Amino acid sequence: MNLVRPSGLRKAVLWPWKQLVNRPVIRYIIRRFITSLFLILALSVIIFFSIQRLIPGTEAVILAGSLGDSPAQVRTVEKHLGLLRPITSQYADWLVKALHGNFGVSPISGLKISSVIAQQAPVSVEPALLGLIIATLLGVPIGAFAALSGRRSPRRDMLVRLPFLIFYALPFFVSGAILLLLSSKFFPSVYAAVYEPITSNLGANMRSMVLPAIAVGLPVSGNLVQMTRATMAEVLSQPFITTARGNGLTSLRLYGVYALKAASLPILSLEGFSFGILISGVVVVEDVFSLPGIGRGLLLAIENRDFLELEAQVLVLVVAFIIGNLLVDLISPLVDRRITVG
Repeated sequence: MNLVRPSGLRKAVLWPWKQLVNRPVIRYIIRRFITSLFLILALSVIIFFSIQRLIPGTEAVILAGSLGDSPAQVRTVEKHLGLLRPITSQYADWLVKALHGNFGVSPISGLKISSVIAQQAPVSVEPALLGLIIATLLGVPIGAFAALSGRRSPRRDMLVRLPFLIFYALPFFVSGAILLLLSSKFFPSVYAAVYEPITSNLGANMRSMVLPAIAVGLPVSGNLVQMTRATMAEVLSQPFITTARGNGLTSLRLYGVYALKAASLPILSLEGFSFGILISGVVVVEDVFSLPGIGRGLLLAIENRDFLELEAQVLVLVVAFIIGNLLVDLISPLVDRRITVG
């Protein structure tokens, strides 16, 4: 029986799935998962102990304030909240509950913290993801264009990159304030100041998210432009590019497929890191645009000394950052075959 050789397209489709069942890749994935879990555990220790010990005041002082704020009353409240137990016991109890998705009940607001975070997290994650998409759509093509332009005209290269260098220098709250001012003056119908969940009204949700997403996406796009340009410039100087050009490949295929694919790994790694920057940026931008996300919740928790809610919110942000980088690590072997996973 004659065996038919798979076509190039079929190889391209089947290769990622073969990689997934490859034993070295499975070991690589397991190592990454274990590393991420240990990292989350280590950071949970830092979060809990630093918040409990480094921030002055406790929830008991706030609660006892309405009762007269005497030392005896504060101590009574601390005993009721379990704050007089050894801090290691408090951490172990908090960690076990957190692993089950139970962060307890806020002693300040009386609300279930997991329910509060379930409402806040989508408000923070959505502009971060939209900002990453905006940064990628701007940064990667323009960085590649700057690399190509720089080979012919260094002046054009600088002119292409200059606006994005300015964007990169802008703090998130400054870019948010500028966009809010421009929108109110020239485009009042574009932005809706009242947040609407995406599940309720997609159009209204996009109107409330467009400016926050641009505010965090533009500064990050400047970093992506620089990375894409530097990586593409290095790839374009490689011998295989000269060989491919000599074989008559079109410019679109040569630069848009071969060169960009060879330069994709550092760009992808930077995007994973940029997601963490975007999450932290959203924390700042939420206050500018009055979004009811984790960022504003953090500020309120610090102001009210609601440490139980503050620990949960910081842990959620840390886990989101680690998951973003873990996804990049898992995708990287599928994007670049040169990665050694054995």
